[in-house]
Amino acid sequence: MRSLRGTTALLTCFLLTAAPSRAASDCQPIYDAYAAMFQKPAVKRTITTPGMAAPVEMVLTPDAIYSRIGAKDSWGKVELDAATRSVMRTGTPSPETVTECRRIGPSESEGVTATAYEFTPATMSGNAPGEKITVVLDDTTGLPLSETALKAGTKVTNVYDGVTIPSQ
Repeated sequence: MRSLRGTTALLTCFLLTAAPSRAASDCQPIYDAYAAMFQKPAVKRTITTPGMAAPVEMVLTPDAIYSRIGAKDSWGKVELDAATRSVMRTGTPSPETVTECRRIGPSESEGVTATAYEFTPATMSGNAPGEKITVVLDDTTGLPLSETALKAGTKVTNVYDGVTIPSQ
């Protein structure tokens, strides 16, 4: 059961960012940001959703996804096989999944100079019709620092440095 819950949370997190749309010129920085994110040795994602008592925490590595709900929960681990990677790819912003994006402009995230962009996720990924995602990209590294689903209120923050891989 633990593995299923972790897998469901993971897929929700990645599918949150999928979208079919229209203005490709503002999309390239978003495509590049997520491609770069998956090149990192580890990424810690914290997901908060209104109504949830505790945030979902995930640590993504090239070989596995670790997840837990709240600091008191134990870490679950899902090995990344080709099928899981394929599902993750279909939920990640790319030229195949997103074409409508809008540059919002300068932003800041925990003291880091950044630029905010907005895109519309696909309803097939479980998002409400008309949902918009705002992603904040680090101006220096180009990496996604945070994502917010405006209707659902779901917020995701990403950390790249000093990430500890949970022990099993």
